[in-house]
Amino acid sequence: ITTLAPTTTAVNCMNGGFWTGDKCICPNGFGGDRCENIVNVVNCENGGTWDGLKCQCTSLFYGPRCEELVESVEIEPTVAASVEVSVTVTSQEYSEKLQDRKSEEFSNFNKTFTKQMALIYAGIPEYEGVIIKNLSKGSIVVDYDVILKAKYTPGFENTLDTVVKNLETKIKNATEVQVQDVNNNCSALLCFNSTATKVQNSATVSVNPEETCKKEAGEDFAKFVTLGQKGDKWFCITPCSAGYSTSKNCSYGKCQLQRSGPQCLCLITDTHWYSGENCDWGIQKSLVYGLGGAGVAVLLVILVILLVFSIRFRKDAQRQRSRVSEMYKWGEEEGRASPGTFHNFGFDHNEERENYMPLDSVYNTFQPSLNHINPERKIQIQRPQVVMTSL
Repeated sequence: ITTLAPTTTAVNCMNGGFWTGDKCICPNGFGGDRCENIVNVVNCENGGTWDGLKCQCTSLFYGPRCEELVESVEIEPTVAASVEVSVTVTSQEYSEKLQDRKSEEFSNFNKTFTKQMALIYAGIPEYEGVIIKNLSKGSIVVDYDVILKAKYTPGFENTLDTVVKNLETKIKNATEVQVQDVNNNCSALLCFNSTATKVQNSATVSVNPEETCKKEAGEDFAKFVTLGQKGDKWFCITPCSAGYSTSKNCSYGKCQLQRSGPQCLCLITDTHWYSGENCDWGIQKSLVYGLGGAGVAVLLVILVILLVFSIRFRKDAQRQRSRVSEMYKWGEEEGRASPGTFHNFGFDHNEERENYMPLDSVYNTFQPSLNHINPERKIQIQRPQVVMTSL
């Protein structure tokens, strides 16, 4: 990409870009000297705005997309409020020119009225001035706002209520005293109708530091942001801001504010693993390694024991098979059937087909007889010779 040399000649910026006098400021999604290139759209988060080059973040966020929340931000501890008041000026006549705020008549009246109100409200430290909202007929009916600024305290609402009462007392006293005499003369800058004064009974707060912090934090984090004080300074803080009574304690970890709330990210050191909601539960690595080694040793012992039992079982099974084999051999030597076998000498299924007799007919006429069995006859069985061997 070729970079253009600075020039005072206007350049035709493409794709909605605009010329600042030395460069094109491109909309999100475009780049290049004349915004001619399509680039990835950058989505600025948490109230950040794209300025053509990068995301401009609010005071509580930082990062390429304003995705990271700062730990704390100092804020002006001032509450701004206003009180609606209406008075009727009797010492001047109404003119339609007063409706034109650029006219000389309005300018002169505004200066006189502002000066008179400053004298009336003198002694109220929260008083900042007045703003005329409307002028109407009836001599001159003036609807105006009294602007107040109070130092922020946790109970600032009570302070404002007291200020409103003081304002009402002062303006009513002034309008009752500053009236025209019988000759319609006025000894003050302005005179008033003593019965036409009206004062709003509460202040309307326009700037609240705590609400300002929540607004700066954005919708996702607003419920986790509040005000914290250190010395005579006030800060927008979160549960992850260190050094406050509301700070989240992550013993062996770092607090990170996420959209779901503050979370402790636990540390892993050379000697310990830490876990738990507040990272206050630690496991010593050497202990884990030791227990792991002991577990492996126990497992090896169990395997050795199982191996020994397996070998003994195999030898016992081999001896048993050897004994059975000896019994078979004795039976064969004495002409007896092998133990556990039966031989039917009367029937042979392998005979010729012509000599074949159906088994059903044989079984139907078969009658077992024990008449020739002598139960008194003794049977001699040769005792097997036992040979002892060592394992």
